[in-house]
Amino acid sequence: MKHSNSLKFALAASTLLSTPVLAQTSDDDIEEVIVTAGRRAQPASEVAKSVSVISAEDIQLGQFSFLLDAVQTLPGVSINQNGAFGGTAFVSLRGSATDQTVVLIDGVQVNDGSAPGGGFDFARLDPSGVERIEVLKGPQAVLYGSDAIGGVINIITKSGSDSFGGDAYAEYGAFESFRAGGSIRGGNERFGYSVSAGFVDQGGISAADSADGNTETDGFENLTLRGKLTAKVSEHIRFEVASSYVDSESEFDGFVFANGIFALGDTDDLNKTEEFSIAGRGFVDLLDGRFKNTFSVEYSEIDRNNFSGGVFSNGATANRTNFDYLGEFALDEGWTLLAGAQHEEVDAETVDPEPLSISSVFGSLAYSADGLSFAAGLRHDDHETFGGTTNAEVNAAYLFEDSGSRLHAAWSEGFKAPTIFQLTFSCCGFDANPNLNPERANAWEVGLTQPFENGRGQFGATYFEQRTRDLIIFTFTGGYQNVDRASATGFEFTLDYDLRDDLTLQANYTITDAEDRTTGDRLIRRPKNQAFASLSWQATEQLNTSIAFTYNGREADSAGPVEGWRRVDVRASYRLDETWELYGRIDNLFDTEYQQVNGYGTPGISAFGGVRTRF
Repeated sequence: MKHSNSLKFALAASTLLSTPVLAQTSDDDIEEVIVTAGRRAQPASEVAKSVSVISAEDIQLGQFSFLLDAVQTLPGVSINQNGAFGGTAFVSLRGSATDQTVVLIDGVQVNDGSAPGGGFDFARLDPSGVERIEVLKGPQAVLYGSDAIGGVINIITKSGSDSFGGDAYAEYGAFESFRAGGSIRGGNERFGYSVSAGFVDQGGISAADSADGNTETDGFENLTLRGKLTAKVSEHIRFEVASSYVDSESEFDGFVFANGIFALGDTDDLNKTEEFSIAGRGFVDLLDGRFKNTFSVEYSEIDRNNFSGGVFSNGATANRTNFDYLGEFALDEGWTLLAGAQHEEVDAETVDPEPLSISSVFGSLAYSADGLSFAAGLRHDDHETFGGTTNAEVNAAYLFEDSGSRLHAAWSEGFKAPTIFQLTFSCCGFDANPNLNPERANAWEVGLTQPFENGRGQFGATYFEQRTRDLIIFTFTGGYQNVDRASATGFEFTLDYDLRDDLTLQANYTITDAEDRTTGDRLIRRPKNQAFASLSWQATEQLNTSIAFTYNGREADSAGPVEGWRRVDVRASYRLDETWELYGRIDNLFDTEYQQVNGYGTPGISAFGGVRTRF
């Protein structure tokens, strides 16, 4: 580890911060609160946008080793990973490109500024210390600016509490996999803290599919540290600091020339990555709490280095600094004005390093009363390279009190500024193209949620449509250019049903038609059909079991189509007493052979078991 990163390692273990949020509660009389949809705390019934939530309880019951596995269970979300256990993994929302999603950890944007498209690699996201995940779908330029054409994924970590407590776990299983971690939290009326750690060491499988004759295993090792501190100076002034640190090593396979062809195969390649983020925020409430002000400074960086045969081959470093002000003013009963300003600077070591900056102002007016929720917003961004751009959004929902039916609709615009890499990269006889325009999108959706059987179940259906223009593509004849247009239309269906007091069904199904409007071809790595279903049975007061089914339909890929696949996983946990619990799972119960990306393998049937405690 570099000496300059030792301070970051210690700081990440002892500090903290994030946007405040009320987490989901087990009390059915208290409504869940969402923060990502409107950048403020809102009851779920007042949110007109499509947002899905994964709670800490969901993560624990699902026994997810990585947050990537948890996100895959949501409607409208597709993932592609280059092999298991640390292989590069990207997420697509509703058919958008994988680099068109803003990813936040405690409100800090952690997208990789040195990557060609500025996307985020989900392979290293450990669930330790995570309180909830909120996934917001569709263009979100008004509140989140550039990169949010596909949506926003906000990972919110645990905060301190009034009394000391914590949890810990240890797990061992297939492919010599070992996981361990835990968290502690505490505080009093004026001070709170939360610190968590997670460690993973996996022997792995061959990243290049073993079905193609590859035998070398590719291991993965990952350490994650997160922390959060809160301080209440007075009834009207609070401060928070949050930080996250990840140090990982991932073996991977590359392309080799053999038997007259150039193809993916066993190679001695290694990636070492360090990620660090930190934010400091001050909260000032004025006018008896009617005027809430948040001042933020956020910083994130990533350092990636690749080695081949033990020798350094290439690397990249990037950092992002964000200065942000957000004001929330309760104008009158039911009316809320949100306004803010933001300045972002992204710096990356590329072929020709050249930092980029964006300055923004935005506002949103919202109304909620008597079952009606409405919001409209506007944002203007001034990019130092391509100039100014303005985007808008409108969304509304209405709850019919007698039937419980809820209609919601939304329209929004989005844009994605060219990355430093895209603006500066030159190769193969062509110069860099500094005149790239931002990618632009507009989308709309309409949906209905309907409870039934006196609230024991709820059904949801949403239709969405999004069109994107000026997509940035790369060719070996002209480099990066604005040429393509794309569209994505589809349906999302959800079902939550308590079949009995001890038996719960959760299911979703997504249909997505994503195509290149220039050629008419399907966009690669966007399955048309996806489904997930989970049946949970509380067999006894101590024993909980579940079985999950995942389906991913056939999808196009650059090297040819990837066939659809189905997988079944089973889970069980047994509570020994109030503090100790045994758990275990079997992934891929029927040993299905499948690929997510052409040429890359996935694990067969595998079993894992562990113990966890809380105090």
